[in-house]
Amino acid sequence: MKPILTATLLALAFCSSGYAQTAKPPAIKVQCKTTKGDLDITIEPTWAPLGAARFAQMVDDGFFKDVPLFRCVNGFLCQFGTVPPSKDAKSYVPLADDPLQPARRSFKRGYISFAGSGPGSRTNHLFFTLGEKVDSLGTQPWEAPIGYVSGPSLDKVLGQFNTGYGDMPPWGHGPDPQKIAAADGAAYLQKNFPQLDYLRSCKRK
Repeated sequence: MKPILTATLLALAFCSSGYAQTAKPPAIKVQCKTTKGDLDITIEPTWAPLGAARFAQMVDDGFFKDVPLFRCVNGFLCQFGTVPPSKDAKSYVPLADDPLQPARRSFKRGYISFAGSGPGSRTNHLFFTLGEKVDSLGTQPWEAPIGYVSGPSLDKVLGQFNTGYGDMPPWGHGPDPQKIAAADGAAYLQKNFPQLDYLRSCKRK
């Protein structure tokens, strides 16, 4: 009995030393059903802990229900997060910025990140990177990738999203997020942008 007891005490001491708390948190696997098929996403909490936790919360909250991919620009990004009003719509307080890791400054195609407009401005807007190298992304503290589109869905789904409507105003003539958020936002999209793609739902795998 003594060797077993000793081993148990050593294990408890090992865990209480704080070592267990430094273990790398596991990746979060998410699958989103879209108008182009199932999109597989891997979220890496070590890349941006606050952003990763917020995205997981949004998935668990059911936020990504019929969310329009309103700003898809070929070779640049595909942004989402503005939704037509509904009684079940959830709102989120702004997040503090995650530390921007130098190794993650260069966005690769298929990365997912929150979109912000200044320090501590991340709420519920996100984007996928569509270009292999977009130098304008990843230079600001509020642009920290939280994960990436994984597996065949990178080409079969993300690569098929409609980019024909172009950028949003004032840079283009695509969907206007202010009009999307208006009372008749859903009708506005259906009438003017009938070929727009959507996230229909997202859940953990």
